[in-house]
Amino acid sequence: MQISQNLKLKQSQSLVMTPQLQQAIKLLQLNNLELTNLVNKELEENPFLENESVELENQNDQDTEKTDELDESFVNGESIADEPCNDDFENRWDNDATFEFNSKHSSADSVDVGSVIEQTLSNKISLKSILGNQADLEFNDDEEKKIAEILIDYVDENGWITENLENIEEFSGFKLKQIEKVLERMQSFEPNGVFARNLKECLKIQLINENNFDSKKEIIIENIDLLGSGNIKGLQKLTGLKEEKLKEEVRLIRTLNPKPGSKYSTDNDNIFHPDVIVTKNNSDWAVELNHGTLPKININEDYVKEIERLQCGESDKKFINESLNSARWLLKAIQQRNVTTLKISSEIVNQQKEFFEKGKKYLKPMVLKDVAKKIKMHESTVSRVTSDKLMLTPRGVFEMKLFFSASISSTKKGETHSAESVRESLKKLISSEPVNNPLSDEMLVEKLQDEGIDLARRTVAKYRELLNIPASSVRRKIMKIQTMNI
Repeated sequence: MQISQNLKLKQSQSLVMTPQLQQAIKLLQLNNLELTNLVNKELEENPFLENESVELENQNDQDTEKTDELDESFVNGESIADEPCNDDFENRWDNDATFEFNSKHSSADSVDVGSVIEQTLSNKISLKSILGNQADLEFNDDEEKKIAEILIDYVDENGWITENLENIEEFSGFKLKQIEKVLERMQSFEPNGVFARNLKECLKIQLINENNFDSKKEIIIENIDLLGSGNIKGLQKLTGLKEEKLKEEVRLIRTLNPKPGSKYSTDNDNIFHPDVIVTKNNSDWAVELNHGTLPKININEDYVKEIERLQCGESDKKFINESLNSARWLLKAIQQRNVTTLKISSEIVNQQKEFFEKGKKYLKPMVLKDVAKKIKMHESTVSRVTSDKLMLTPRGVFEMKLFFSASISSTKKGETHSAESVRESLKKLISSEPVNNPLSDEMLVEKLQDEGIDLARRTVAKYRELLNIPASSVRRKIMKIQTMNI
């Protein structure tokens, strides 16, 4: 056999992730305050960038000194309703049927947008305000609302309940069962894992809400001391899992947040502000960026012209060109990021109008693909944009990911239910079942069908297990014990 060498030409295509493309993708994931922090670093490193917000602030200060007829609150810096916005890109969408940008639409046409922004920025969004907004939507009964207020008062900065429920029963006058039922519903609130009474319950809540809780994970969490000491062999013996599978489960549990409320801590300077503001104008909904927390930068063209007149060496020219190109690209990337955020937010509002009109009960099933297809973008783009961003609405402040939920088929042709609403219906049925006569999975299927929800028995059993609700036979025994105690 003869061995020889030869040269061949071959064409192929490949996607190269340039540093600029990587940064553009990163910008999509950042909320307004994180974007501001990134821009501040660029301002320190790039001599051609200047902070337009500072320039506008200085100009406003000069105008304030010259004008004696301004409102006193505005002179003192308390009002930002007339704060100039960045007109370099579309900063507002009117959410009508065609979803087209309306450049003629002014803030005066909206429902007091200025006061909404002012209130948003003057009051830091705390964990308790987020929980309070969700409680207002969740509960209609006056007693349940009072219990919810009490429980929120006893939530610490980590999102945990700091008071024993028996103690709350004593001073509040409400029965323990009432308090426990309200607490159970509030444990589905965002951020995921709030209203836990200990670490184990916090981790369980997060897995249940993510539909990812099973008996194996429960054993691992109940024996979390073994996990902390790295006793894999001990966990293997208890769970019956092979080492590789056990490590996968452990890796998943370690991604959970033991302090879900920490990102809303009042001691944290990087407190979250709404990234998008939704308001209602007559029968239409308007969506706009919260430009009060958006960075406003531009390129100092005077400085660019001054540099161009100088005779610089090759290394200096290279630095100047790279810095100038980087500055121009950053401006373009931020503009694209803002336009993309507006498109996605507007489509979310368009598809979830019933939620904004009537409340959480009317949240429609919606997945990333539904929004991506409508605005002709990739699902990964929608996922990145909706990650860790907040939307201020007349019904409160919500994380944008709240509006996405899996679809469950209905007994009525053409209708669907969100997975979240189905789980809530299942919990309500079980919580109101007759004493000593719990509903079997087959009976639950029938009850759900009466409500227009079409689920198979095995799916009901799966949902029940994910919610950490035992089978009817176990519930019957528990009911008997409770009856004996009474």
